[in-house]
Amino acid sequence: MQKKTKIIATLGPSSDSISKMVSLVLSGVNVFRINLSHSSQQTIKDYIEKIKVVRQKVKKPVAIMIDTRGPEIRVKQFKNGNVSLKRGSLFSFYDGGMLGDENGVAITQPICIKNAKVGGLILANDGRMKFKIIEKQDGALLCKVLSSGELRDNKSLSFKAQHFDFEYLNELDKEDLKLALTLGAEYIAASFVNTSDDLIALKKFAYSIDKDVKIIAKIENLTGLKNLDEIAKNCDGLMVARGDLGVEASFEKLPVYQRKIISVAHKNSIISIVATEMLESMITSIRPTRAEISDVAKAVFDGAGAVMLSGESAMGRDPVACVRAMSKILKEAENEFDYYQKFLAMPKAPHSLSELVIQSAVSASFFLNVKAIVTYTSKGKSALRLSTRFAKVPIIAITDSEKTYNALALYCGCVPCLKQNESDIFESVEKICYKQKLAKSGDNVIITTGSTDKISNMMKLQTIK
Repeated sequence: MQKKTKIIATLGPSSDSISKMVSLVLSGVNVFRINLSHSSQQTIKDYIEKIKVVRQKVKKPVAIMIDTRGPEIRVKQFKNGNVSLKRGSLFSFYDGGMLGDENGVAITQPICIKNAKVGGLILANDGRMKFKIIEKQDGALLCKVLSSGELRDNKSLSFKAQHFDFEYLNELDKEDLKLALTLGAEYIAASFVNTSDDLIALKKFAYSIDKDVKIIAKIENLTGLKNLDEIAKNCDGLMVARGDLGVEASFEKLPVYQRKIISVAHKNSIISIVATEMLESMITSIRPTRAEISDVAKAVFDGAGAVMLSGESAMGRDPVACVRAMSKILKEAENEFDYYQKFLAMPKAPHSLSELVIQSAVSASFFLNVKAIVTYTSKGKSALRLSTRFAKVPIIAITDSEKTYNALALYCGCVPCLKQNESDIFESVEKICYKQKLAKSGDNVIITTGSTDKISNMMKLQTIK
């Protein structure tokens, strides 16, 4: 049985060859993430072209996720790519484009230099490096290094307990998103979402290029947490972005925030993703730590539909081994997961007839001896509802849209199937079940649909002949 929880892998120098990407998909990767903070337009184009080749080679759906820069604060470039800083030394953050060195570096948001407060803290490397602002100079912040470390090109910064008003979608993000969406990316991971207004601005731009693109809101700060319910109503999924969230929030609260974000995603029937440092040690090691194994399993027990690899797959020692390890952990955790109790804990008041049909199908699957739930979905809505209802059996999601087919790769428990040029949407159910090795002659499956232009809100028990 294949795993239900989906894996997102970030592309980078360790994983960007077609042969390596094929191996990653065969080992368990369902989505490739392109991080705009570390990608030129040529890189974006090359990655998407390679993913399309990989799809043809593996004959499986693979989704493309574009991760925006957002209104984040980053250092620019150093002369040598990085600097090593010692505790007690002085270091400046400044405006402009001059290459950095051991004395200072330019940053991407000049407004921070203008509005930052003396005495405030600046954090880097997920909070492992700290700088105290001791003086405001003309176009620069003079800081004292409070903790030693290495600062590299393009690393993000956090101004502790200070909020700056940025335009949500910058021009560079717009240019890169236009290219990626034109080339067919299925998902946008929206960085540093603070309010629903941020998502409205993003959707206005993105939908003008591709009205079917799906948007994942990354929750990375306390403002986003505060507005979580409204954010969830305006997106297709939530990501627990533990890196920056763990810098701004108290680290001991991260597990609580993780459960809260996943719970809100469940309540709104949208995708839930846990990210950052899941198998961090495997950037350099051949095996995960015991704590990392427990962390990946906890994401499953919390009900997350997907987990994400960042540096582990982008620049790790062996991304394929990392994905194999993650897949093993996910499968084992899923074997111990109580799907029925989780289903019972879900809100049961249906908002529509189609919602009632979805809930009834999942409920029936626990009591009838069925091997799968089969659904037809044109845009993915009914499949998404099913995937967030904790059915124990696989969800065979049939669609006649190639874009939906690849987008379904991220849906927890979904086995996407592309079916074209057939008038009867149910005529190939048996063939699909045989092909996916999910049911054989004499087995039962539940067939259901939401509201479509072909058939509306139905549920049927069918025996495979």
